[in-house]
Amino acid sequence: MKILIATQCFPPDLGGIEHVMGNIAIEASEAKHTVFVVSDKSKSPSRDFDDKNNYIIFRFGQIKYFRKIKKANYINHLLATENFDLIFFDSWKSLEYVDSKYQSEKFICLVHGNEILKDKNRDRVMKNMSKANSIIFNSNATKLLFQKKYVSFKIKNSKVIYPAFISSIQKPDKRKKKYDFCTIGRLERRKGHQLILQALKKLRDTDNIVSKYAILGEGDELSRLKSDVLKYSLQNQVDFFIGEESGKILKQSKIHVMPTFLDGNSIEGFGISNVEASAYGLPCIVSSSGGTQESIIKNETGLVIQEKNIEQLYNAMKELIMNKEKYMNYSSNSLTFAGSFLKKNKVIEYLEIL
Repeated sequence: MKILIATQCFPPDLGGIEHVMGNIAIEASEAKHTVFVVSDKSKSPSRDFDDKNNYIIFRFGQIKYFRKIKKANYINHLLATENFDLIFFDSWKSLEYVDSKYQSEKFICLVHGNEILKDKNRDRVMKNMSKANSIIFNSNATKLLFQKKYVSFKIKNSKVIYPAFISSIQKPDKRKKKYDFCTIGRLERRKGHQLILQALKKLRDTDNIVSKYAILGEGDELSRLKSDVLKYSLQNQVDFFIGEESGKILKQSKIHVMPTFLDGNSIEGFGISNVEASAYGLPCIVSSSGGTQESIIKNETGLVIQEKNIEQLYNAMKELIMNKEKYMNYSSNSLTFAGSFLKKNKVIEYLEIL
C-alpha cells in the first residue's frame, strides 16, 4: 500500500500524538508499505532519526500560519500527483487547508480529546472533520465526548483504537526496586503529579511508610512540583528525571501512578504510559477521568480512583504497596495485557480501518 501521513507532531519529539503517528509510519514502512510523512519541523534535531527509517518525510518550519499553508499546499500537491491507499490526518487541524476537491473515502482523521474541547473552534472542527470519511478515536471516552459536543455531526465510519505501541514485554527481575512509584509523561497539571505528592506525604505522616517516587518528564509543572516537594519535605523521597529512557525508570519501579483529571480544556484521552508500564510488569493506579481508565483492566492490572480524590489515591497506593499477593497478581496480569499492544499487531488495526 501507499500511505500518506499528515501530522503536526512527529518523532523524535515526544508526546502521545508523536507516539501514534511515528509508530504508524515506522511500522507500516517496516511492513514494506510505501509511506510519505508531511510534518511540522521537529523541536529537536531530526536528521539522524529520519535517516534510519524507511519512510519519505517532508518537514516544514516557519511561523505557524505560513507553515500551515505551505504544508497544506504540499499535501494538495501529493494528493493530485500520487495515488494513496490510506491518508491519515493527526487531527482536524491538519485537514484545515486541504482542498475539498481531493476529499476521498481514504481520508482518516484521528481524534485524541483535547483538540475538540474548545467551543470557539466548534465550526472549524465540524467543517474540517466533515472532510474525513473515517474517524479513529483513541478511547471510548473520547468518542463519547465527541458525540456529546457535536450532536449534529454525522460520522460516516468510526473505530476506537487504543494508541499504544509496545516493542517487547519485559518481565521484571526479582531485585529490590529503587522506586515504589513512578510517573512517566509530560509534566502537565492534568496528569496529577501534585496529588501523588500529597498522597506520599499522607503515607509517611499517617502510616510511617516512606516511599520513593520517580518523576520522568518535562513541562510547565516542573517548578511547581519541585516547590511542592520542598513544601511537603519530600526531598529524600522524590527524584526528577529529564531525558532519561523510560524503560530504565520502569525497570527500577514497582507501580505506575497517573491520577489524571479534567483541567479546563485539557483532558487525558487515553494513557499510553500506563500500557508502557504494564509491559514492564508494573500495576497502575489511574483515575476515572477521560480515557485513562481504559489504559488498564480495572482490578486486574491496576486500580481506578475517583479523579482528584486524595483519600482514594492514598488508599490505592497503600494497598498495592502493602498487599504483596495482589501486587504480584496485578503485575502478572499487566504483562499479559501489554501483549495485545505489540507494535506489529497494533499497526494492523490502523491499516485495516477501511
